Amino acid sequence: MSIELQEKVLVVPSEIINSLCPKPFSRNTEGVIDAAIKNAQFLARKIAETDFNFKQIIPYVLVRHENRYVLMRRTTKQTEARLHDKYSIGVGGHINDEDMSKGIENIIQQGMRREIEEEIHIKSEQSCELVGVINDNTSEVSKVHMGLVYVLTTGTAEFDITEKDKYTANWASIEDMAAYYEKMESWTQIVYDNLLKRS
Repeated sequence: MSIELQEKVLVVPSEIINSLCPKPFSRNTEGVIDAAIKNAQFLARKIAETDFNFKQIIPYVLVRHENRYVLMRRTTKQTEARLHDKYSIGVGGHINDEDMSKGIENIIQQGMRREIEEEIHIKSEQSCELVGVINDNTSEVSKVHMGLVYVLTTGTAEFDITEKDKYTANWASIEDMAAYYEKMESWTQIVYDNLLKRS
Protein backbone atom coordinates (compact mmCIF):
# COMPACT_ATOMS: atom_id res chain seq x y z
CA MET A 1 0.00 0.00 0.00
CA SER A 2 1.35 3.45 -0.92
CA ILE A 3 2.29 6.02 1.70
CA GLU A 4 -0.49 8.31 0.44
CA LEU A 5 -3.14 5.67 1.00
CA GLN A 6 -1.85 5.02 4.53
CA GLU A 7 -1.71 8.73 5.36
CA LYS A 8 -4.14 10.14 7.90
CA VAL A 9 -5.27 13.71 7.30
CA LEU A 10 -6.95 16.33 9.46
CA VAL A 11 -10.65 16.77 8.69
CA VAL A 12 -13.59 18.79 10.04
CA PRO A 13 -17.30 17.96 9.63
CA SER A 14 -18.54 19.65 6.45
CA GLU A 15 -21.68 21.00 8.12
CA ILE A 16 -19.58 23.09 10.50
CA ILE A 17 -17.53 24.68 7.72
CA ASN A 18 -20.58 25.18 5.49
CA SER A 19 -22.31 26.96 8.37
CA LEU A 20 -19.37 29.26 9.15
CA CYS A 21 -18.43 29.90 5.51
CA PRO A 22 -21.49 29.49 3.27
CA LYS A 23 -19.83 31.16 0.24
CA PRO A 24 -16.88 29.92 -1.87
CA PHE A 25 -14.68 32.59 -0.28
CA SER A 26 -15.00 34.38 3.03
CA ARG A 27 -12.80 37.10 4.51
CA ASN A 28 -14.42 36.51 7.88
CA THR A 29 -12.04 34.09 9.56
CA GLU A 30 -13.24 34.70 13.11
CA GLY A 31 -13.97 31.44 14.86
CA VAL A 32 -12.92 29.23 11.94
CA ILE A 33 -9.61 28.08 13.42
CA ASP A 34 -11.14 27.49 16.86
CA ALA A 35 -14.04 25.54 15.35
CA ALA A 36 -11.69 23.55 13.15
CA ILE A 37 -9.44 22.56 16.06
CA LYS A 38 -12.34 21.82 18.39
CA ASN A 39 -14.04 19.51 15.89
CA ALA A 40 -11.03 18.12 14.04
CA GLN A 41 -10.16 14.45 13.73
CA PHE A 42 -7.84 12.34 11.65
CA LEU A 43 -9.20 10.22 8.82
CA ALA A 44 -7.45 7.93 6.39
CA ARG A 45 -6.85 10.00 3.26
CA LYS A 46 -8.25 7.24 1.07
CA ILE A 47 -11.58 7.60 2.90
CA ALA A 48 -11.45 11.39 3.27
CA GLU A 49 -11.14 11.91 -0.50
CA THR A 50 -14.64 10.51 -1.09
CA ASP A 51 -16.53 11.19 2.15
CA PHE A 52 -18.60 14.36 1.71
CA ASN A 53 -19.35 14.46 5.45
CA PHE A 54 -15.86 15.84 6.06
CA LYS A 55 -13.58 18.50 4.67
CA GLN A 56 -9.81 18.15 4.66
CA ILE A 57 -8.07 21.26 6.02
CA ILE A 58 -5.55 22.72 3.57
CA PRO A 59 -3.37 25.74 4.50
CA TYR A 60 -3.06 27.78 1.27
CA VAL A 61 -0.24 30.32 1.52
CA LEU A 62 0.25 33.24 -0.88
CA VAL A 63 3.83 34.54 -0.90
CA ARG A 64 3.98 38.32 -1.45
CA HIS A 65 6.79 40.83 -1.88
CA GLU A 66 5.68 44.43 -2.27
CA ASN A 67 2.94 44.32 -4.95
CA ARG A 68 3.82 40.95 -6.47
CA TYR A 69 3.00 37.33 -5.64
CA VAL A 70 4.75 34.05 -6.40
CA LEU A 71 2.90 32.47 -9.33
CA MET A 72 3.69 28.79 -9.83
CA ARG A 73 3.09 26.58 -12.85
CA ARG A 74 2.75 22.86 -12.32
CA THR A 75 4.75 20.67 -14.69
CA THR A 76 3.87 17.26 -16.16
CA LYS A 77 6.02 15.70 -13.42
CA GLN A 78 3.13 16.29 -10.99
CA THR A 79 1.31 13.12 -10.00
CA GLU A 80 -2.13 14.68 -10.50
CA ALA A 81 -2.64 14.88 -14.30
CA ARG A 82 -5.60 17.26 -13.93
CA LEU A 83 -3.20 19.91 -12.59
CA HIS A 84 -0.57 19.68 -15.33
CA ASP A 85 0.33 23.16 -16.68
CA LYS A 86 -2.09 24.79 -14.24
CA TYR A 87 -1.11 27.99 -12.45
CA SER A 88 -1.32 28.41 -8.70
CA ILE A 89 -0.59 31.16 -6.19
CA GLY A 90 -1.03 28.92 -3.15
CA VAL A 91 1.64 26.91 -1.35
CA GLY A 92 0.18 24.21 0.84
CA GLY A 93 -1.16 20.73 1.37
CA HIS A 94 -2.78 18.34 3.80
CA ILE A 95 -2.21 18.38 7.55
CA ASN A 96 -1.38 14.92 8.84
CA ASP A 97 -0.78 13.21 12.14
CA GLU A 98 2.95 13.98 12.00
CA ASP A 99 2.00 17.60 12.64
CA MET A 100 0.70 16.69 16.12
CA SER A 101 4.19 16.97 17.64
CA LYS A 102 3.39 20.29 19.36
CA GLY A 103 -0.20 19.50 20.24
CA ILE A 104 -3.61 19.89 18.62
CA GLU A 105 -3.80 23.63 19.44
CA ASN A 106 -0.83 24.28 17.12
CA ILE A 107 -1.49 21.64 14.49
CA ILE A 108 -2.66 23.97 11.71
CA GLN A 109 0.37 26.23 12.17
CA GLN A 110 2.63 23.17 12.26
CA GLY A 111 1.13 21.80 9.05
CA MET A 112 1.32 25.16 7.31
CA ARG A 113 4.98 25.64 8.23
CA ARG A 114 5.91 22.12 7.14
CA GLU A 115 4.24 22.59 3.76
CA ILE A 116 6.03 25.90 3.20
CA GLU A 117 9.39 24.33 4.02
CA GLU A 118 8.71 21.41 1.69
CA GLU A 119 7.78 23.59 -1.30
CA ILE A 120 9.58 26.94 -1.11
CA HIS A 121 12.50 28.54 0.70
CA ILE A 122 11.77 32.10 1.78
CA LYS A 123 14.78 34.31 2.45
CA SER A 124 13.21 36.98 4.65
CA GLU A 125 9.75 36.52 6.12
CA GLN A 126 8.15 39.63 7.61
CA SER A 127 4.66 38.42 8.47
CA CYS A 128 2.15 35.64 7.84
CA GLU A 129 -1.54 36.41 8.27
CA LEU A 130 -4.76 34.40 7.88
CA VAL A 131 -6.89 36.42 5.44
CA GLY A 132 -9.70 34.15 4.27
CA VAL A 133 -11.35 30.75 3.89
CA ILE A 134 -12.07 28.84 0.68
CA ASN A 135 -15.17 26.66 0.88
CA ASP A 136 -16.07 25.74 -2.68
CA ASN A 137 -18.75 23.07 -3.11
CA THR A 138 -18.97 23.10 -6.91
CA SER A 139 -17.05 19.88 -7.61
CA GLU A 140 -16.54 16.49 -5.99
CA VAL A 141 -12.92 17.33 -5.23
CA SER A 142 -13.64 20.72 -3.70
CA LYS A 143 -16.51 19.35 -1.61
CA VAL A 144 -14.01 17.38 0.48
CA HIS A 145 -11.47 20.20 1.00
CA MET A 146 -11.38 23.62 2.62
CA GLY A 147 -8.61 26.18 2.28
CA LEU A 148 -7.23 28.44 5.00
CA VAL A 149 -5.76 31.33 3.01
CA TYR A 150 -2.66 33.04 4.40
CA VAL A 151 -0.55 35.87 2.99
CA LEU A 152 3.14 35.52 3.79
CA THR A 153 4.98 38.81 3.21
CA THR A 154 8.71 38.77 2.52
CA GLY A 155 11.31 41.47 2.90
CA THR A 156 13.21 40.42 -0.21
CA ALA A 157 12.40 39.06 -3.65
CA GLU A 158 14.68 36.07 -3.12
CA PHE A 159 13.07 32.62 -2.97
CA ASP A 160 13.81 29.12 -4.11
CA ILE A 161 11.42 26.37 -5.18
CA THR A 162 12.41 23.01 -3.66
CA GLU A 163 10.82 20.68 -6.22
CA LYS A 164 12.01 22.26 -9.46
CA ASP A 165 10.87 19.27 -11.51
CA LYS A 166 7.27 19.78 -10.35
CA TYR A 167 6.97 23.57 -10.41
CA THR A 168 8.27 26.65 -12.10
CA ALA A 169 7.70 29.97 -10.32
CA ASN A 170 8.03 33.70 -10.91
CA TRP A 171 6.83 36.94 -9.35
CA ALA A 172 3.64 38.37 -10.84
CA SER A 173 1.55 41.43 -10.09
CA ILE A 174 -2.24 41.22 -9.86
CA GLU A 175 -2.38 42.80 -13.32
CA ASP A 176 0.10 40.25 -14.71
CA MET A 177 -2.01 37.36 -13.42
CA ALA A 178 -4.98 38.28 -15.61
CA ALA A 179 -3.23 36.75 -18.63
CA TYR A 180 -3.07 33.36 -16.88
CA TYR A 181 -6.58 33.34 -15.46
CA GLU A 182 -8.04 30.64 -17.73
CA LYS A 183 -5.20 28.27 -16.83
CA MET A 184 -5.38 28.85 -13.09
CA GLU A 185 -6.47 26.16 -10.64
CA SER A 186 -9.98 26.73 -9.32
CA TRP A 187 -8.80 27.83 -5.85
CA THR A 188 -6.39 30.33 -7.40
CA GLN A 189 -9.25 31.75 -9.48
CA ILE A 190 -11.38 32.06 -6.34
CA VAL A 191 -8.63 33.89 -4.44
CA TYR A 192 -7.84 36.09 -7.44
CA ASP A 193 -11.49 37.09 -7.89
CA ASN A 194 -12.41 37.57 -4.24
CA LEU A 195 -9.20 38.75 -2.59
CA LEU A 196 -6.54 40.03 -4.98
CA LYS A 197 -8.72 41.95 -7.46
CA ARG A 198 -10.56 43.57 -4.56
CA SER A 199 -7.51 44.43 -2.46
